Amino acid sequence: MPQRELRDPIHGFINREDVEEEIINSPVFQRLRKIRQLALASLVYPGAVHTRFDHSIGAMHVAGLISDAVRLEPEEKRLVRLAALLHDIGHGPFSHVSEPVLEKYFDREKVNIEGKVQIHEKLTEAIIREDEVLGHGLSPRDRERIIGILNGTYGDSVLKHIVSGPLDADKQAYLLRDSYFCGVKYGVFDLSRLSSTLAVQRDSDDRDLAINEDGVHALEQFVLAKYYMTTQVYRHKVRLITDSMIGRALDLGIREDGIEWLRKVYTYDGSRDYVREYKTWTDERLTNEILSPRTPDGYAKSIFQNLTQRQLHKRIATYRIQEFDDPIARKGLSELSSSDKIELEKRIGTYLSADHNLVIVNTFSIKSVREQARNSEASIIVMGPDVEKPAIFEAKSALFRSIDEAVQEKYIEVYAPIKYIDDKQKKKLKSQYHGEIRSILNDFMQPGPFEKEGAT
Repeated sequence: MPQRELRDPIHGFINREDVEEEIINSPVFQRLRKIRQLALASLVYPGAVHTRFDHSIGAMHVAGLISDAVRLEPEEKRLVRLAALLHDIGHGPFSHVSEPVLEKYFDREKVNIEGKVQIHEKLTEAIIREDEVLGHGLSPRDRERIIGILNGTYGDSVLKHIVSGPLDADKQAYLLRDSYFCGVKYGVFDLSRLSSTLAVQRDSDDRDLAINEDGVHALEQFVLAKYYMTTQVYRHKVRLITDSMIGRALDLGIREDGIEWLRKVYTYDGSRDYVREYKTWTDERLTNEILSPRTPDGYAKSIFQNLTQRQLHKRIATYRIQEFDDPIARKGLSELSSSDKIELEKRIGTYLSADHNLVIVNTFSIKSVREQARNSEASIIVMGPDVEKPAIFEAKSALFRSIDEAVQEKYIEVYAPIKYIDDKQKKKLKSQYHGEIRSILNDFMQPGPFEKEGAT
């Protein structure tokens, strides 16, 4: 079958077949050129302007490498590469950053979202199934099999896990690409060694992804790369702030500014009309529409103006939740609901004499290397001639065993549109904010009088 080459900064030349070329050249796939992989991370890492477009092509290439290593049948490899190529086709403007807005505003009367299924995954399935020009080489049967690989209903487990699983092509592709375009070395690992040492574990009725004993050190390197990229890039304070500002702008644009077209963008109803319109939205179009004179002044426009001018919220307080002395406060802050955060934002806004809608309380966690891998790479089966019987990576890796038991650091941070005159004032105010906001958090977590008395 004819192949064409594409030059990629991460993988060198990437071969693609005719049907892959048709998909790449389709309007719905070209849209991914205008959806950045890391949203506005370029405000702290200037080179981070790479997109879902190049990531998806890279994921397809890595999926092909893994398919060769585990010796899939040619037809299985073809479908796995196509599934990897299309796995992000349902992402909307700003990708994962805007997903909470979709989750909040989707039409619950028309759509039933079960379990851990995310709306962008439903949109991915709809686009693959229904897009008329996605690729003339994709038969209806191909489309359904690709969807089945993505959701785990077609073929053996190994097919899905090459695309989405503990050692999937998606993670291997984005770690290397994100590291390269952010200009950091944290995400670098030996892709060639890792992919070439992957194998298939067979049982009576299934095949799943495993790794040969020779690949244990390459897998250790991969696990560390994922951890360091999380701590140094994905949880960078500016990235957290810009992500939070985007999400808040979209939410306020709908519920406070009453921007009707914005509400329609995020009110997923499962219809073909919705999917057809959704496919026209990108980072660029959404930003331009919000900043357009046609859109009334309000929270959304103001926040997006600040983002485009890099006038960012400041992180005025940050705490490790484990450091709170009161066990009630520790437990409560670890389990904050959306309504809890809104109430805290109101109280902190009052203290700051600031609009509480612009105060953002953000919680997140950073798992230790061991904890991060616990439900992922740790369970990968290690195989080889020197392994008497298959064992999991967690047991075979000396590095993994040497790391302290699972630890998860939970954080709570507060962002607000504060401006400082100089570094001296900044230091003074941040010290004040730290103490006062800590008291607000502690007080908020204390049980009320009825709870203290055990009343119901």
